[in-house]
Amino acid sequence: MIGGRQDVGTPVSRFAARAVPWLLLALAAALRLPRLDVRPLHHDEGTNVIFLLRLMRDGTYQYDPSNYHGPLLYFLSVVPFLLFGTTTVTLRIVPAILGTLMAPLPWLLRREMGRAGVIAAGVLLAVSPSLVYYSRDNIHETYLVFLTLALVAAAVRGAASGRRAPVVLAGMTAGGIVATKETACLTFLALAAGLALSRGAGLGRPRRRAALMFLGAACLVAVALYSDLFTDLGGLARPFAAFRLWGARGLNAEGHAKPWWYFLGILAKDEPAILAAGAVGAAIVLWRRDRFGVFLFGWTGATLLAYSSIPYKTPWLILNSVLPLALLGGMAVQTGLGSGESGGPGRPSARVRWLVGLLFAAGAAFSARRAFDLSFVRYDDDRVSRLVYVQTRRDVNRLVSRIEEFASRVPEGRGVSIEILSPDYLPLNWYLRDFANVGYFGTVIESPGAPVVIARADTADRVAALLGPGYTREVYPLRPGVELVLFLKEGPAGAKPVEGPGPG
Repeated sequence: MIGGRQDVGTPVSRFAARAVPWLLLALAAALRLPRLDVRPLHHDEGTNVIFLLRLMRDGTYQYDPSNYHGPLLYFLSVVPFLLFGTTTVTLRIVPAILGTLMAPLPWLLRREMGRAGVIAAGVLLAVSPSLVYYSRDNIHETYLVFLTLALVAAAVRGAASGRRAPVVLAGMTAGGIVATKETACLTFLALAAGLALSRGAGLGRPRRRAALMFLGAACLVAVALYSDLFTDLGGLARPFAAFRLWGARGLNAEGHAKPWWYFLGILAKDEPAILAAGAVGAAIVLWRRDRFGVFLFGWTGATLLAYSSIPYKTPWLILNSVLPLALLGGMAVQTGLGSGESGGPGRPSARVRWLVGLLFAAGAAFSARRAFDLSFVRYDDDRVSRLVYVQTRRDVNRLVSRIEEFASRVPEGRGVSIEILSPDYLPLNWYLRDFANVGYFGTVIESPGAPVVIARADTADRVAALLGPGYTREVYPLRPGVELVLFLKEGPAGAKPVEGPGPG
């Protein structure tokens, strides 16, 4: 085993050991929790908002397998809304917290990976540019990878200790994975591949009672969420339809086709520290035949192979590979710093340990700096990174501010009529949620005439002709390839009721 000896240690070492998870938590939080509203909502967040606001308003949720992912995100994300109100910060706080909690979670695997290994893995997870960037979005992938790490940690501790609580917790996280996204099947297949390659990761075969408890907890959570807390049992059939629909979508790509090396390119540019450390860790565990390390290697390889083979690719899917790669990277650091007792025969020299430490610190610093740059500075510049993918431009904030300023000058205030004639409008549904009279038409109508009209640039001339004189015209980029034109009727604006379909 690469993992080090778990001795009792001095009071100072015991205090340091207790402090490590909190320090990792603080490091991850520093990059994830501040200024959660600085980046405009992504198009996909705008889609999720439709269901979140409906769940908060009506108290019900119905899973739609044809267009959207599983229900867990909505049930968790609505809690901050109910407690603290609907703001961009409360919208994103749950994935930000889950992403933060990923950093200390490897501490539970220190018997298998060694203390230096889990600390290194925790640091890599804390400063990973991709994990930081997408922890600040409320999309499903962060939920999926957090639950995957929690599943592995709980299952390993349950198998090693024989206690029931970790087994039940592992089952609950497995059920949560099923209720998060249709790609759950790829997660389970990759974990199974790792277990098969490592012959059980050195953990031994689970007892029948433990297996039943695991399956029971998993089914309970999945059924509760897909049935809207047992109120819509007909919803249990929908996930099965989703596998067929999303399987076809993955093979057809539907505008998101990428070459097979797409994810390797992201790792090389945005995650070089994790890629390099993970590659070294893979070589080490295979050479030493460390069974838990071979499990991580099989999990990583199967995940990369599966997602690289599917034509449909979006950059947030890389999170599924970054997670096990970071754990493999921790194994590399554990070996480089020495896993035996001081002066033991397998312990590297002081020069090697210093070199490993310096290389790791440099890689972590590079990752932290890039994570900060992508998340707080150039978050909407797709020239910088593939992680910035059809991201809403910061100009949408100017667009919304202009509407707010206009509304403050008319008697109707936020009751002023707004007509949205563009099929591309998400996430304006979020930023205009407090306006009472918004019509989402999605196309040019015959007689527009509201004081505020939003159209897509390619139809702006036609809309201007229909509106006639008296309107100002301003252009705002929404996302790559999409520009919106804002028409404002200056002068007396009298509110005009707008009847049209709701957002989405």
